[in-house]
Amino acid sequence: MTLAARLLVARAQATSRKAARRRRAELERELAGYATGADRCDFEAALDRYPDGVTHELRSILSGQYMASQGMRFPRHRA
Repeated sequence: MTLAARLLVARAQATSRKAARRRRAELERELAGYATGADRCDFEAALDRYPDGVTHELRSILSGQYMASQGMRFPRHRA
C-alpha cells in the first residue's frame, strides 16, 4: 500500500472515530433527560422489549449516568 493510500485510510478512520464520539455525546445528552427514577424505569422497561445486542450502548450510558449521579465508582484494582 502506498503512503498516500495509508494516509487516506488513517484520515478516514480518524473522521469515523470523531463522528462516533460526537454521536455518542449527543446520545448521552439526550439520555440525561431521563433524570428521575420513574423516567429511567419507564425507559428501561421499553429497552427490555429489545435484545441486549441492540440496546447495549443505551444501557451502558444509562448505567454510567446513574453511577455518576450516585457518586459511585468502580473500585481500583490494587496489585
